Order: sequence, then C-alpha cells, then structure tokens
Amino acid sequence: MRVLALMSGGVDSSATAYLLKKEGHEVVGATLKLFELSKEGPGCCGSPRDVYDAKDCARMIGIPHYTLDETEAFQKGVIDVFKRSYEEGETPNPCVECNRSMKFGPMLELAESWGFDAVATGHYARIGLNEDEKSLSLYRAHDERKDQSYFLYMLKDNQLSRILFPLGGLKKTEVRAIAEEAGLPTAQKAESQEICFVGAMADGDYRNLLNHSDQAGPIIEQRSGRVLGRHQGYFNYTIGQRGGLGVSVGEPLYVTAIDPAQKTVYVGADDELLRSEISVADISWVHGDAPGSRIPAQVKIRSKSPAVEAMIEARDGLTAMVRFNEPQRAPTPGQFAVFYDDVRVLGGGKITHAR
Repeated sequence: MRVLALMSGGVDSSATAYLLKKEGHEVVGATLKLFELSKEGPGCCGSPRDVYDAKDCARMIGIPHYTLDETEAFQKGVIDVFKRSYEEGETPNPCVECNRSMKFGPMLELAESWGFDAVATGHYARIGLNEDEKSLSLYRAHDERKDQSYFLYMLKDNQLSRILFPLGGLKKTEVRAIAEEAGLPTAQKAESQEICFVGAMADGDYRNLLNHSDQAGPIIEQRSGRVLGRHQGYFNYTIGQRGGLGVSVGEPLYVTAIDPAQKTVYVGADDELLRSEISVADISWVHGDAPGSRIPAQVKIRSKSPAVEAMIEARDGLTAMVRFNEPQRAPTPGQFAVFYDDVRVLGGGKITHAR
C-alpha cells in the first residue's frame, strides 16, 4: 500500500511512519506548515524545530519527506474560526477544526490525486468493521487515557477506508519504546500542552489574537440580576470559570453564561452550572444519517470529560437535542458533543445552547 504519513515532528507520528515502513508499505512523509511564527518555544507544534525533527525522522526511517505550505488554508479554516467563536461568546476547540478542515479533508483529496492509497496519522483511535462486517466505523483507542476519537468524530465511513491509525491499539509507553528501538530522535520528546498557533503566534495567550475594541460590559449575578462589576472583554471568560472574575459576594462565584450581544457575563453558584440538556448543531454522523430519531447513547461534552448516558433526539439530520440522564456541569457553547455507542463513535456536533 502507498501511504502518505502526516508527520508533526512528535513521537506519535514518527512512530506511525516507522511502523508502516516496517510493515512493508511504501511510505512518504509530509509535514504541514500551518502558520508563520512570531516565536518558537517548547510545545509550539509546527515550529521549525518540529519540521526539522520530522525530516530527521523520515531520513532515519528511510522515506521521502515533504513540507506542504498550508498557511492560508489554516488561517481561514482554523484561526479565523477560532477568533470568531470567541467573539461570539463561545469556547472553541481548534483541534477539531484542524482535523476537519486540514488533515482529513484536503489531505485525503491530495493523497488521492498523488496516487496514495491511504493517509496515516499518529492519532490514538481505531478503525474497524461494524457488526454487519460490511462497513467501517471509528472506535475509541485501547488506551482510553490517550484516546483521541473525540477529535475525529467528523470522519465519514467512506473516508475511513483511506485512513490508517496504527497507534490505536498501543499505549503511549509502547509507542515511545518503539521509537526508542528505532533510534528516532523524537522518542522522548515532550508532548505539546497548548494550542499550537496560540503558543507560536500569541505568546501563549489566545486573547492576543482577538479584537479588544469596545468589548467591556457588566458582570451580573444570575439569580438576583444584581450588577457586581464590569469586565474588560467577555472573551476573557468561559463557562465554569471561577478565578479571575474580579468580583466577590462572600461565596465562590462561577461564570454561568455569556451574552455577547449584550456584552454581559453572568455569574452564580456552582450548582447553577448544572444543565439537563444541550442543543447540538452542524452534526456529522459517521454513517451519513442519524441511526434513528431517538438514540440512547453515551455523550462526551469535552475531550477530557467521561462519556455520560443521554438520549439524543435527532431533528433534521444536522441538529439534535441531547437530554442527559443526570444533569451535567458546565456544558459550553463552542465545544463539541460527541456521541458513542460504547466504544463506537456515532457522530457529533457543536454545542450551541445548554439548559
């Protein structure tokens, strides 16, 4: 099989390329240049150091390597979406948008046009047959602590046959051991802990990317309607946030809601963060259509949250109401709700409202 391996310069993608070459595939490495750097430092994915590491690993593995300039597409498909989401009072997840608009849309098309059979990445997720043994589905990784299926919910079944996730059945310690055995320089490289372009372009603070003009407004206690103070920009806050509010009432306060139209931040007690249902839009189902109008499932409302039992009430195929069996703390507009049937991904979409 002829495989285009996307190499970020980290241990996971390097080990992926190595394993595929070892299995006898014809592998070509590619690293995406996604943005211009204002600084370089630890954890800045996409930095010149990362490109160098990817090229160095490709050389040691014995495969060709190319750097693809995708800065314009990344600006439009990820950075601009990220900024717009914050300006709309949301808390975005750019890693989901990057997978959607960069890695598994254009790259699959590019790979096909170049004569590749598949695209491979270092994501921790699995692809396997459905119960009907005719179609493919996306599954959680064996190592649930590293599972990245949440970030991949938008993949369609007709794409899965052209994608490889060699690390889906491995633990991180095993991946590092494989890279060590292969002599790859990334074997003990630290993982990126921040949003790549924020660290590289905004000195680690996403607010440096946003429009700060005329964004001040009131901070209001939700229960009483009392104005407690003023903020200098609602984009400084996220649902569930406790610290840095600049106001106090003698008990802990949390951000409970953000109204960008009125430039208002609402605060309240911890129990005011509990929500029984969420609205989800722009839904992508792995198999094209919702598997029913009422779908019992497990739902993750953020990448690090556990999947919880819920009923999905599908509407027009692109939207749904999700009703939790038990109220959930701080579901946040702009984040993504991903639907599971045990370890199998059904689909997901963006949270727009929580009640």
